[in-house]
Amino acid sequence: MHKYYIINGVVEFHPATSTLCDLNNPDLVVVLNSPAGRCLLLLIERAGSIVTQQECMDIVWQSRGMMVSPNTFYQNISILRKGLKKIGFETDPIVTIPRIGLTLASDTQIVIKEAQPQSVEQEVPICKIHEEDIGPQPAAPAAKRRLWLPGILMALMIFVGVSAFSHNLRHDNYFVDGYRFTMMMGECRLYFAHDIETQRGLDKALAYAAPFKEQCGSYPWVYVSRYSMLSRASVIRCDRAMTEPNHCMSDYFIEEREYGSLP
Repeated sequence: MHKYYIINGVVEFHPATSTLCDLNNPDLVVVLNSPAGRCLLLLIERAGSIVTQQECMDIVWQSRGMMVSPNTFYQNISILRKGLKKIGFETDPIVTIPRIGLTLASDTQIVIKEAQPQSVEQEVPICKIHEEDIGPQPAAPAAKRRLWLPGILMALMIFVGVSAFSHNLRHDNYFVDGYRFTMMMGECRLYFAHDIETQRGLDKALAYAAPFKEQCGSYPWVYVSRYSMLSRASVIRCDRAMTEPNHCMSDYFIEEREYGSLP
């Protein structure tokens, strides 16, 4: 027996086989690769909250003994978005929270179902596989695979290493570019997101940062963002600037009440 999910009453998602099926057209199935399927499952299980990029990488890959670069994360989220579009979602249900992570759109409806204790093949609707470039590719014959597999693995390791290095070089600048230095609050240097421009927005951002004033000695770099469409805000406090090796604490707020603190 395993759980599967009905999304918005029109799509059936089976995590066991990473399949999406259109309930109005059972002959159509989109097969996701395993990481993309696990990303979708994580977003469903955390519906109503934000899943950070690092959380997703830890749960989807690292918990299975796989170390991947952020580029792999972005590629699989892209695969997932394509799969949802292929199966019929007119509006992307995955919302990107800049510099924070991902969440499901607030109007996404999830119904949990449990399949009967049969074989996986019997539990999943027998649908016509939709031939897309997002599905798994056929394996090469074993004899040929033995010849080129070591070379492919070596090339992949080099590519991942270069990608991770180049991403780290870009990441600091990307984060800092989203904020501007606004004011000092005791020993804290406050950086507000660029879209906080009105006096009312500045006052709200300062109100979110104010409770952490006593901790400015330990975490003097403070970055504040607000997401009006989600009625949420975040305060990221760091012991050093984002352009240096540092340790940060993130606090999220909903409707001006603290939502939670993540180390």
